[in-house]
Amino acid sequence: MSLSVINRGRLILALAVVVLTLAATATGQVTDHDRFQLFDYCRPMSLVVEQLPPDAAGIGLTEQSIQNLVESRLRSARLYDTNRPLTYLYVNVNVVGRAIGIELEFVRSARVLETDITGLATTWDSGTVGLHGRDARFILTVVSKLMDKFLVEYLRVNAC
Repeated sequence: MSLSVINRGRLILALAVVVLTLAATATGQVTDHDRFQLFDYCRPMSLVVEQLPPDAAGIGLTEQSIQNLVESRLRSARLYDTNRPLTYLYVNVNVVGRAIGIELEFVRSARVLETDITGLATTWDSGTVGLHGRDARFILTVVSKLMDKFLVEYLRVNAC
């Protein structure tokens, strides 16, 4: 057997070990970082949808459509409560010309241990930028996919 065949075999084996290790880490384990970002005892949260820029009206996108979509997803997961103003999911959709920027943030009360100061902090966020093709439904689909990501991570960390 030549040396190059043995080296290729070792390389393939090493890559397989790395991929399997990363897959195991990504799927099941909850880290301290995850807990800091999202752990909230499965308590419901309120929702804040940022005011849309004027370009959104030109393609038929409304704050109410975003509110309805995200609120429905939170309600389905039993995570929506208007009476928790200090824990909320913040949704910001920017439409400028044909460009979009969408961001979701999980905001909650946090305390700095060294100073004992308490305030609101964004502990998790996710977003994307791109082009929307003048299609409000496309933008809502992107918001829905970001909601999928948030809910999967939140429910995994909180074991709801």
